[in-house]
Amino acid sequence: MRRRAIHCALLLLLHLLLSLALLASSLRPRPLVLVITNEDFADSSSSPSASAITDDSDRSDDSGEWDEFGDPESSAAATGDYDPGSWLPFIESASSLPSLANSSSDPLEVLYSSGVRHMISAASSSDPADMEDAAAEIEAAASAGFPHAQSALGFLYGTGLMRPQSRSKSFLYHHFAAEGGNMQSKMVLAYTYFRQDMYEKAVKLYAELAEAAVASFLISKEPPVIEPIRIHSGTEENKDALRKSRGEADEDFQITEYQALKGNSAAMYQIGLLYYYGLRGVRRDHAKALHWFSKAVEKGDPRAMELLGEMYARGAGVERNYTKAFEWLTLASKHKYYSAYNGLGYLYVKGYGVQKKNYTKVNSQTSTLSQCA
Repeated sequence: MRRRAIHCALLLLLHLLLSLALLASSLRPRPLVLVITNEDFADSSSSPSASAITDDSDRSDDSGEWDEFGDPESSAAATGDYDPGSWLPFIESASSLPSLANSSSDPLEVLYSSGVRHMISAASSSDPADMEDAAAEIEAAASAGFPHAQSALGFLYGTGLMRPQSRSKSFLYHHFAAEGGNMQSKMVLAYTYFRQDMYEKAVKLYAELAEAAVASFLISKEPPVIEPIRIHSGTEENKDALRKSRGEADEDFQITEYQALKGNSAAMYQIGLLYYYGLRGVRRDHAKALHWFSKAVEKGDPRAMELLGEMYARGAGVERNYTKAFEWLTLASKHKYYSAYNGLGYLYVKGYGVQKKNYTKVNSQTSTLSQCA
């Protein structure tokens, strides 16, 4: 009976690990979001001249800079840069696990990495002995003061996996881990404080997390959009959810495509989104996305206009052309599609696709956008 209980606990842990990996990724497409920092308003002498700005052909060297429009083709910057305690690198690639453990000269980090690696392996193989060894390694690193191990141990005490469930011990270890900079523990504490109506402490932690998230956004390229996968244990299946991951073979996709072929602009836009972001099992194809968005704008769909502007600005599926990006975003804004104002503000502040930088226009676009929020 005890062995069956341990087996169930291991399956639960595997489910939680996979859920954490999925939550670390973007779950759905969002409107174009551009972050403009104070540095963009700083010394304009380092910026390209006005004559160079208007010539898209002279911008071949822009590809070496960080692309503020993001790039769904490329993976995000290393998660460890802003969240060194993340388990995502361990879960994403089994082949990279040995290097993760051996690349550090810190013996506590090596011990912690070994514990996490063994825990994932034990959860996959349902081996209680390996799981206990893994928990012991993590506890040893936590007792020596390694914050990420303290966070993992707090997780074990909080869930009652391989350790007696104890909310007090879980809170204590998460507190020490958060003090050491662990993001997961900061999130746990922030939520705990929120549930206890201790809003000032919650806001302080959430502010730190938000700052790290924005910093990560500024140096990262947009991660691929991944839809959540529900792991189900039981006799029933959500057949409707399963069929929605079959890509072009999905009946809903085929119905939407049929409507698009018949001239339905909303269907054209939806098909374009699926190809652009690679959603619901559809393989990402920027050329097809460009085709369907172009068809949709012929019908006057402002959402497609805004995304065409984004594609031209990023050079996604088409040669980068800031002038065309400006034209499409302007058309979208005239149709009162307000996320286009964000893109226009970016082009004005950078001076891309326009005669020169125009901070008055930036303020105008920002003001219009804020009035719609």
